[in-house]
Amino acid sequence: KQIVKDEPKTKTFDNAEDRLLDIQISEIRSGNHFFFRVVGDESAKVIDDGMKIFTDTNGTNGAPCEIKAGKLVAALFHDGSTKSWYRAKVIEKTDKGKVKVLFVDHGNVAVVSPATHLRPLDMTLGTDQIPAVAKEAVLALTKVRPLEEDDGIDAARTFQGMAWGKDLKARVHGETEGQVVVTLYDSDTDSPSVNEKLTGEGLARLGKRDEIYGTLDRMGNSDAIAKLMKDLKKAQEKARKSRKGMWIYGEIPEEDED
Repeated sequence: KQIVKDEPKTKTFDNAEDRLLDIQISEIRSGNHFFFRVVGDESAKVIDDGMKIFTDTNGTNGAPCEIKAGKLVAALFHDGSTKSWYRAKVIEKTDKGKVKVLFVDHGNVAVVSPATHLRPLDMTLGTDQIPAVAKEAVLALTKVRPLEEDDGIDAARTFQGMAWGKDLKARVHGETEGQVVVTLYDSDTDSPSVNEKLTGEGLARLGKRDEIYGTLDRMGNSDAIAKLMKDLKKAQEKARKSRKGMWIYGEIPEEDED
């Protein structure tokens, strides 16, 4: 279920020309699903400064506000040193009287008490004025285990070790279902990609043939994504022969293919 589908964006990535972006990851959801901020994005500075002023002006007490799915509000978040207000989209009310929100400029989700952790957002700080800074993304051509499984946790932790807190390069291939499709590099683009490294560790794999060619077709079948597919096939075969990660038994059971 996509929760940041209709957010206004500074950039759109449909049929992108395989361009490179300098990014930093702001949230990791799984071994191939994450949110990022573009380095140098002017919207980031504008909204970060705007929300700091909002916090200084309003303090950190909650205030009554309309709570409905999709509504943009201010939500209180403690970053480990101080409490501040951040822009958040209401996802849903929980059955315990709390509210699940998505912080649209960072990508993290929290369940909060509305009375103490929500308040109305100034209209000048809306996403129609300042687009959401965090972009949702997936590693191109990869599939990983869910976080409920050990291999899924290992994939997410390994991905975090490779990418968190670093300046990265993202080769953008396009956008599908509200997610930017990328090849990620932790250094120069001539080095093995994060996509390839995770696949080589047996923590990610290529999808089924029809999924791969569907992606290639949607992304314009560029030289860059064709090369990625070749690199991933080679890395996957090596992982399978070495029985790494999900290939511990040599093959993936048929029922696990989906």
